[in-house]
Amino acid sequence: MHLARNLGRLRRGSAFALLGVVLTVITLSLSQCRMVDERLTGVAVSPAKANSCLTQCQQAFQDSVQSQVANHAENSRACAGDSICLALEAARWEALMARFKADRIACQTACQHQGSGGGR
Repeated sequence: MHLARNLGRLRRGSAFALLGVVLTVITLSLSQCRMVDERLTGVAVSPAKANSCLTQCQQAFQDSVQSQVANHAENSRACAGDSICLALEAARWEALMARFKADRIACQTACQHQGSGGGR
């Protein structure tokens, strides 16, 4: 009976010792964690990148318009004062400008949604 009491204390003591060792190992392993400088997703939000994107959109719009200015002037001269021809050229120019503006807005919208996780 005396042996049974000592065996019970020994088991309880070993269980507490084992628990202490496990907790010590967990504590030491978690203390090795450190903060990382970059985001885990690899995506960093940077206002400079967004501004660069918006600038590129504006530059593409201006390049598109500039490439068509000479063509519009030449087409208008070729009309030689014909009102129907001039009206058609004006309509073509307005449609072209509307398309360029829509493209610029779409480009700028894409810049504002970069990194939003939309999966596009």
